[in-house]
Amino acid sequence: MGPWILVLLLYPWLGASGRHLLSAEVVVGRKPCASGCGTRGNCNYETGRCECPWGWDGDTCEVDYLVACRQTPDDPGSCGNSFPKNCECYRACLKLYCQYGTDTNRCRHHWLRYFAGSACWLYGNNETGTAGALARPQNSSLYPEHPEKETIWYDQIPDFFNSDTYTEDMRLKDPRRMYVSSMHRPDIFHMQWNHTAHALSHCPNQCSNGRGNCFQWQGEQEPRCMCRMGWNGTDCSGVETDLACSFAPTCGGVGQCLSGFCKCPEGRWGWGCHRATAHLPAPEQPHQVPDFRPPLSRFKIYMYDLPWRVSFPHEAFEWTYGRDEIYRADEYFLQSFLTDTVVRTENAYEANLFYVPALNFYYASNVGDAGPQTEFVLDYVRHTWPFYNRSGGADHFVFIPGDRGACGLQRWLMDDVIKVVHFGLQHKDHPWEDLHNKDYGCLQLKRDVVVPPSDEVFVDQARDIYRDLVANGGRDPSRTKLLVFAGGVGDGTVYSGGTRQMVFRMLKNATSTEGVELIEGRVHDYHTRLRASKFCFAPYGFGFGIRLVQAMQTGCIPLVIQDHVYQPFEDTMPYEEFSVRLPLRDVPRLVDVLRSYSDDELARMRLAMAKYYRAFIWYREDDGMAYEWTLAALQQRAYHLASGLFGSSASLAGRTRARR
Repeated sequence: MGPWILVLLLYPWLGASGRHLLSAEVVVGRKPCASGCGTRGNCNYETGRCECPWGWDGDTCEVDYLVACRQTPDDPGSCGNSFPKNCECYRACLKLYCQYGTDTNRCRHHWLRYFAGSACWLYGNNETGTAGALARPQNSSLYPEHPEKETIWYDQIPDFFNSDTYTEDMRLKDPRRMYVSSMHRPDIFHMQWNHTAHALSHCPNQCSNGRGNCFQWQGEQEPRCMCRMGWNGTDCSGVETDLACSFAPTCGGVGQCLSGFCKCPEGRWGWGCHRATAHLPAPEQPHQVPDFRPPLSRFKIYMYDLPWRVSFPHEAFEWTYGRDEIYRADEYFLQSFLTDTVVRTENAYEANLFYVPALNFYYASNVGDAGPQTEFVLDYVRHTWPFYNRSGGADHFVFIPGDRGACGLQRWLMDDVIKVVHFGLQHKDHPWEDLHNKDYGCLQLKRDVVVPPSDEVFVDQARDIYRDLVANGGRDPSRTKLLVFAGGVGDGTVYSGGTRQMVFRMLKNATSTEGVELIEGRVHDYHTRLRASKFCFAPYGFGFGIRLVQAMQTGCIPLVIQDHVYQPFEDTMPYEEFSVRLPLRDVPRLVDVLRSYSDDELARMRLAMAKYYRAFIWYREDDGMAYEWTLAALQQRAYHLASGLFGSSASLAGRTRARR
């Protein structure tokens, strides 16, 4: 069943007040911002607040909260500690991202765990010491020409000494850690960052007046510019928008991308300059939330435009602002959503669902805890808009694209909102120790959505592969191998649920494995091997796996062995038509099962794959339809909610008590 059919089947759901109440309860209007907001920011006419670039606060973005992190006014700033910064920068970043203080395991920003033990400096000198440094302004991270004479270094910021000020005994005593990366730990093997910091004057064009840091990498003869997100080139004079503003590289064709922030013309605002209209409750309305939700056949989603303090596509480290491609599905969803003129609405009062762009991968990476950022963002939404409290969050959704998706979230987070994830483990009393939810594990399929990760390795050939398959009635005589897999195997039963290990062990000892290729590790011709095989093994790994997507993109029938794990769109997509699904207990008879399929059956399965492969592609230029399938899945969740199949499990008071 395609997503376009689902749209027609979903039952209409009217709000309690009905559609006709828009004119009486909600008006198109604008809340003005302070004069001067447009100089640096955008006026959000829905909230009456100025949207500011990263680090800037105030009614007109006039307050540089992170001034200590910038070298010059042209420096976008960064909390990264690859390049050594003023200690006051690290303190400001700790306060920004770590609401629980120095317990860095609870910081919203995964990488701040490296702040403990990160050397930093203050402007000053050895003659006047700490007292002299405290008497000077510490409002910049501009690295001086003579750091040995113009800075004094500290082992780490005072906060990690349980102090609110600097003392002499905090001074850095190990000379190996001075004038190099703050990440450098000489005695820790995996943290050898012995790269030398330089003043901007030592690099080409001063890195365009501070749009990068001047860094000399260990083993290189000369320093070079390490450009900030949004800039590139040998002197950081080139403009880069595809990564910096990946969700809207052209800022809607009307704005300018400035290191992740879209500077919009007057009258436009939002993350991609996509907002132009504000809907407000009529002044005479009582203190109830107007309800103008349309039938679900006219499905609408409203996205919160969050301020930089809450959610922003910042750079984690200087120069490290690229993302692993397999974790970028939420970026591609956001990119498509901002240009969607059918489902996206600017009128929150008519929204069936609410999109919370928490940007969890920026904050938690692939293996970090997405809980702190998700909780922080939802608390902000709950206190700023009235819609979360109306449903207890049940009609709000958030992407959690890490390896294990929502597995590590606190129970109240799992039960309140819709999670869009890549890993669909649903299992009562699952043995993983870090699962807070023993009732269903990581996911409730009636509430949550499993979507495919993004993968571009083989996508450019998918169109031609399926054109030929359809033309040949699904037959492909070039596929002479039975089963192919190349990749990591791992130990124990946690990685892949023990599936990879059992398959390798059983087939390695089997006597009849003709046509089976199982290779531990990577191979350079993996694509050729996939194209030559009838079946491709698709296990999971530490969390979600990429093998199913690769199989679908190369026309190789997926062999899915993932006990208790739902696959992308599995509740609406007929996997039985185009894949082989086996439980772990059937691995001993795996080869016999695969050999039992006739050529006619294989052809029918490949033709079925031709119907659905585009659901596993996020890229529009490659005919991808993962966005449409995700919308259809979300629409189905809205129908589930309207039908009472799920809802918020706790009262607002109960959730508040649980978080204290």
